[in-house]
Amino acid sequence: MTKKRHNKRHGAITVEVALCLPVLILLLFGCYELARTNMILHGTQSAAYEGARTGIIPGATPDKIENSVGFVLRTLGVNDFVVETIPAVIQPDTEFVEVNVRVSVANNLSLPRLFVEDPTFLGTCRLKREIP
Repeated sequence: MTKKRHNKRHGAITVEVALCLPVLILLLFGCYELARTNMILHGTQSAAYEGARTGIIPGATPDKIENSVGFVLRTLGVNDFVVETIPAVIQPDTEFVEVNVRVSVANNLSLPRLFVEDPTFLGTCRLKREIP
């Protein structure tokens, strides 16, 4: 005859998982959003640099600069951004080109906005033009 063993911790694992799993999922998605925010920050700086590099080439226009910035940011999945070129019209004797890129972080996150109050990242780059 076999004795049936009675375990006093019956169901404890289920309760522990039910308590710990939401915390683990929250940490996982929090890390994902933090990494995405960091990627948007560095992507904004890189896009401003690439836009300025496009702007220093002879024959550059603000449209070419905006296309260059847009290419970098859209590659990262960023859709809501504003590009400002200084000067607004690039003349042959323009000495410097400055590109400012503003990205609304909250509109480019993957998850709904829970912890972000809509900061805006600003990427700026000023380069001297190549004069032929």
